[in-house]
Amino acid sequence: MKKNDTISVIAEDYTNEGLAVTRADGMVLFVPGLIKGEEAEIGITKLKKNYGYARVVSITRPSVHRVQPVCDVNRLCGGCQLLHMDYEEQKRFKEDKVRACFRQNADMEADVRPILTSDHLYGYRNKVQVPVQYKDGMTKMGFYQNHTNTIIDYTYCHAQTELSNQITSFLKGLFIRLHCSKEIRHVLIKHAHRTGEIMIALIVRHWPFDRADELTEAIRKAYPDVRCLLAIRNQREDNVILDGKEYVLYGRPYIEEELLGCRFRISARSFFQINPYATEILYSTALDLAGLTGKETVVDLYCGTGTIGMLAAGRAKKVYGVEVVSDAVRDANINAEANGIKNIEFLNMDASAGARTFIRSKIKADVVIVDPPRKGCSKDTLDAIVTIAPKRLVYVSCDPATLARDVKILMEQGYAVETIQPVDMFPNTIHIETIVLLQKLNS
Repeated sequence: MKKNDTISVIAEDYTNEGLAVTRADGMVLFVPGLIKGEEAEIGITKLKKNYGYARVVSITRPSVHRVQPVCDVNRLCGGCQLLHMDYEEQKRFKEDKVRACFRQNADMEADVRPILTSDHLYGYRNKVQVPVQYKDGMTKMGFYQNHTNTIIDYTYCHAQTELSNQITSFLKGLFIRLHCSKEIRHVLIKHAHRTGEIMIALIVRHWPFDRADELTEAIRKAYPDVRCLLAIRNQREDNVILDGKEYVLYGRPYIEEELLGCRFRISARSFFQINPYATEILYSTALDLAGLTGKETVVDLYCGTGTIGMLAAGRAKKVYGVEVVSDAVRDANINAEANGIKNIEFLNMDASAGARTFIRSKIKADVVIVDPPRKGCSKDTLDAIVTIAPKRLVYVSCDPATLARDVKILMEQGYAVETIQPVDMFPNTIHIETIVLLQKLNS
């Protein structure tokens, strides 16, 4: 077997990245776009010593779970990796992915609850960040192809809202007309689904640049309802996008969104969950698992703009939120005041430093909630949580692999897993949000 050979295989399983696992001549071959149980002719694209990669040439026995993708560039874009599966198979894949991560990283056979879902499988995202590339006199505006710097142009992204797609298309035409594409690095659009408010942020190399005033006026004229139009001057050479001086070109430097009865201020740099419909399910479930009765002290690490902490405040005696991003803490304090929430306090520091602060202050936390970035909690943070010794720990994670790794550490330090609940925050993609409730033994 060698590169470019065509062979017949049967898909046996999936990797955590959604690739089908197949075998031929003792070699494991990973194939994108194939569904478990399907028979297919595949072409070898790359061979290593013990495994390889292939592409689908033809499907000789399709799965009953195969559907026609609604997007014509999904294979190239790589953003919605599961569009070829019906939703039942997507849910099965994600539940199995959580089990596999706990098996591999926590040495346990996890009892995973059926995944929770919303009714919005398309158009659910409230944020899109689109890179802009000017090369050889051509403007490209789309998403990076996996593992490359190649931008895949698109006309309509089915994960975005109708309005976000319209604005993206309009801006591309505007950049071309005003000959300013080379000045634009990214476009950030935030669209609040409940309030309808829109933010447009232009990440630029310089500000102002030639015809910048025309650009600003054209956007205002085309979309007069935009509540926030920004420019962020970023001259870094790495992949950190939202860094640099911020200029308010029109309106105010934030938009507002509603979630479970509270109103939240969202700035360009502050984190807010991508899918508002699934977020309501996620946070409601996390707070139910926390078992709050109104008597507890709650610590919310990685609190962002204070969303889950503020929602917890209505069920708890006192809530402390910890967040390293100063803009998010500023928004969190404003959000708490705007919603009349007085039993919450925010600390601007990283999670491990915040946890150590509670230890020094001898603040006894009954419940700790953590919602860390994809890399999970640092060892210092986990050690501090164990020292704080909450009765219940609610861990919300966007990466089941690092979640399982951290859960194993917590189990070794006297915590037991009570509940593992996946939530489909990102339909049609390989990504999955998971909540784990851990209970302190002998508490």
